[in-house]
Amino acid sequence: MSFKLGDIVTRSSYDSDVIFKIEDINGDNAILRSCKLRLMADAPLSDLIKVNDEKKNTVRKSLQQEAYNYLMRMKRNLILYQNHVRSKDSGNFYRERPGRVLHLDGDKDYLELSMQNYKNLQIDAQGYYLPEKEFREKIYYYLKAHKPDILVITGHDGKHGGKDYRTSEYFVQAVKIARSYEKNLDSLVIFAGACQSSYNELIEAGSNFASSPGDELIHFLDPVLVVEKIAYTPIADVVRVKELVGGTISGEGGIGGVETRGQLRLCYP
Repeated sequence: MSFKLGDIVTRSSYDSDVIFKIEDINGDNAILRSCKLRLMADAPLSDLIKVNDEKKNTVRKSLQQEAYNYLMRMKRNLILYQNHVRSKDSGNFYRERPGRVLHLDGDKDYLELSMQNYKNLQIDAQGYYLPEKEFREKIYYYLKAHKPDILVITGHDGKHGGKDYRTSEYFVQAVKIARSYEKNLDSLVIFAGACQSSYNELIEAGSNFASSPGDELIHFLDPVLVVEKIAYTPIADVVRVKELVGGTISGEGGIGGVETRGQLRLCYP
């Protein structure tokens, strides 16, 4: 069976448990990116099974439905929060300015879904697709151009042969540059990583939140769920890390971090 870039496939040796897109083909091997998780893997072409058109459509609809379901949950939380703020001082009307976001993503499809979620959550966000290996050379330019309060550096990762990280070094390098740009952890809040990323290295490099402390896979929406919590926590309050982690799809083992102030500012009048 012949394969080409962009084909949707599964791996026979893993009982077709994860659906991937072929990103690159090197000889008899393919580089794969998951269609639902932020996971990168490789496999011999002989191990791949093509996904039929009907299943492709099912996968796309499933992604869109998941994004919609979590968006509705986040919007409900946002409405409850706004009502709470207004009820505390019913005589005044405050305008809310959640933290501004710069989102760099190694996956075009995930970036598009993330940007739609930010828009619907009324979060000012700028997003760019970049292959992970280009994060280091371009991140400073985007930071200078947009001056964000929250920075997301994500894409795909994983372990090759169960030990070597595929793209963690690119995330770590980018975080170090971002932290040299703004050293204060409360002035620039950073989330970095993808599936099975080197959590300890990312935190040591200067990330506030990162994946993956338990060496686990993370959902494509997890970075947005982290941002939503940070962006709508008042600047005077500290984000409760355990509560933030509990609000993600991956939960403990997938996401971790350090105490950090929220990025919501109230404006009056």
